[in-house]
Amino acid sequence: MNRLPRALQPEPLLARLRWGLMLARQALGFAGGLALLVIAAAVLIDIGVTGPARAQDSVRRAELESAIAARPQEVFVTEPSAVNKLPTAQAFAMRLERVLSLLQEQGFSIDQTNLAYSSPGDAQVQRLEVEIPVTGSYPALRRALDEIVQQPAVRVENLVLERKDITASQLAINLKVSLLGVLE
Repeated sequence: MNRLPRALQPEPLLARLRWGLMLARQALGFAGGLALLVIAAAVLIDIGVTGPARAQDSVRRAELESAIAARPQEVFVTEPSAVNKLPTAQAFAMRLERVLSLLQEQGFSIDQTNLAYSSPGDAQVQRLEVEIPVTGSYPALRRALDEIVQQPAVRVENLVLERKDITASQLAINLKVSLLGVLE
């Protein structure tokens, strides 16, 4: 009645499959079986989720690239408006004098300053970095900083405060500011 050869009949195939699964489970153990399930899940997720998403992404990217290539745009390079509003680099001395006088108005004594010139990426802009060590009180420093940041093209780069004793009202302050200027 059953015309399939004995090797292809479902009952012996199922018995062999169960036997093979039992041997594999014994050989792999719990950790190996868990790892095998994780690998199988990763393959199924790749086939079912990420594969179609990658295909859609590549189609979308091709459409966008063809749309961009179809409409080339003329690009006009202009200086940013902020560069036009910057003070000149020749005015560094006057602007630095203003910053130092703002500190002195708040009672700080300036004994030395360290200056460094640099050109940050653009040949038209120059930066003057000034490191100013001073001693004074915190409220005076706050007032001085409020006035310094109001100056055009001046930025506080670094501020280090050190108090020798918890009860001391005087702070050792290391202030680093930078001034930007346009070269003419």
